[in-house]
Amino acid sequence: MATTFIQSADIIEFIPVPNPQSVIHEARADNPHEFVTRYHPKVGEMKFKSLVFPHVHVMNLQWASQEDVILYDSTPVDTININFHMAGRLDTTFEGLSHDLHMRPGKHNLVFSPEGGDTNRVSANDSLEMFHISLDKTFFSNIIGCDDHWSERVQKNLLCNRPFSGIRGTANTTPRMQSLIREVKQCREGGALRNLMIQSKVLELLALQVEQFRGPNQADGISVGDADKLHQLKYFLDMHFLEEHSLAELSRICLLNEFKVKKGFKELFGTTVFGYLRKLRMDYAEQQLLDSSYSVEEVSDLLGYEHAQHFSIAFKKYRGINPSSLKSRRIVA
Repeated sequence: MATTFIQSADIIEFIPVPNPQSVIHEARADNPHEFVTRYHPKVGEMKFKSLVFPHVHVMNLQWASQEDVILYDSTPVDTININFHMAGRLDTTFEGLSHDLHMRPGKHNLVFSPEGGDTNRVSANDSLEMFHISLDKTFFSNIIGCDDHWSERVQKNLLCNRPFSGIRGTANTTPRMQSLIREVKQCREGGALRNLMIQSKVLELLALQVEQFRGPNQADGISVGDADKLHQLKYFLDMHFLEEHSLAELSRICLLNEFKVKKGFKELFGTTVFGYLRKLRMDYAEQQLLDSSYSVEEVSDLLGYEHAQHFSIAFKKYRGINPSSLKSRRIVA
């Protein structure tokens, strides 16, 4: 099957579809609560929700193509563009970057590519979904500050108008990030309240992303080496939060003694190791209750509880609501 090569501007003008990399008011969709569906004969069906605020454009984009497609965008860009990849496979080459980005489900990164010239490759019969955020360059520069090695590098690149990505490769979308994305997608408020809620969650999402990119920070009394090991432990917990862990086991994993794990983790991340595990599990439970057909009992089993009642008590203590009540809200909605 031949590959379809197309300019992104041709799609935007033909359908039309809002430009995800734009923060101008004209990119707003007519009804932010509903998906808008567009079809292009060469690239297939696109569905999107688009919201534009001052300095920020949020877009949930779904794309199903029946052919191999190479999408080329030659338009200069003056925005920071963030992709939380939800489904499908997207491989992109950016002008000025020495590495490609291979976006897969559960991965994310941010890119500044002012010259344009990025090439996106999508395979036939693949269904993509992206939660895309575009930020005004000056707005982004002002909110990230310049108080660590990562932000210093970013600020220098912005000042010199040089392309860069948040990290080389991609980072994992954490359960908290997934929860924030879901809350934005499912927000049913209207007017000013909706705008405030969505913008606050988008900024929190950005803060979590930047925290990942910055990597280990040195806290008082913690050496750089120990901080690096604790960040590695935190990453391990992000990937294995449904498993049972002991402090002794976690100490062996990160090659620190139990005292350093207990004291250092709390000092570095503001919560205990097991407090962090509890947060990951409850955020995951909430996500499953709202986004899946799992019953309360099935979610309890996923989290390893012997009795669903024990899960319900723990969830209510953490979230302030019974899981059955939360589940019924989803069904009503």
